[in-house]
Amino acid sequence: MEQDSKDQLDFNFAADDLLEFPRDLGEEGWFQFNAAKKAAFQRVEKKFGIVLNKRVRLRLRGWDEEFTGRLVLDSLELPTPCAESIKLRLGKVTFENTDIESIQVLECGL
Repeated sequence: MEQDSKDQLDFNFAADDLLEFPRDLGEEGWFQFNAAKKAAFQRVEKKFGIVLNKRVRLRLRGWDEEFTGRLVLDSLELPTPCAESIKLRLGKVTFENTDIESIQVLECGL
């Protein structure tokens, strides 16, 4: 049975019907992953009293100089819930959160 190709052009796609199509499951998974990642980083920040992935100025115990840059985890692996310290990196300098004497979040553009 052969269909006429002009029948496809007659199909009516109402604008409201487009909102009822299911979302892309891969996209939904990505949003869930990002939400879980954000929540995990917030728990780490709260537990260790730090701010991650932000530009900061900090002083480390035993160092005379101040360091400026984006504070990140030294490893992609998150600490265990019972961990008492966490390894961080600012540029090429690695240290533990317990080495931080003071930290100041810098405004964007500074």
